[in-house]
Amino acid sequence: MKTQRILAIVFLLLAAATTFSQTSRATNDLANRSWQSFWRQITAAVNKKDHAALRKMMPGNFDDGGGGLTGDEWLKFIDENERKGSWRDLQKSFARGTVVNRNWPSKGIPTRVTKDNGYFFEFRKDKKWYFAGVVGD
Repeated sequence: MKTQRILAIVFLLLAAATTFSQTSRATNDLANRSWQSFWRQITAAVNKKDHAALRKMMPGNFDDGGGGLTGDEWLKFIDENERKGSWRDLQKSFARGTVVNRNWPSKGIPTRVTKDNGYFFEFRKDKKWYFAGVVGD
């Protein structure tokens, strides 16, 4: 009786792990396939300073890196600091490209960061990439 219970528990754990890994693999595959299209759109929006296009690619819970600004407030801050090079710095960071972020595996969602580790992008549950925020301290 004990042996059957132990085997049943092991089987259930293995079945659950297999199910989750398949979902994760499928999500990663979809994220990888859709990345290039998203990247072309976001870099074009940044280069044009297109607020409307950028807001469509930013989630409602955009993370400004610890300052508490919403996505709209952050874009306004970037505009207000343009003379100090805010847009230029953003454009340069995006121009360098991105890498898969392997430092945040606990987040459980595909994440990419700019190569200078300034900004991050997440592939969320609705199967879309987002410019999710500024990498904080």
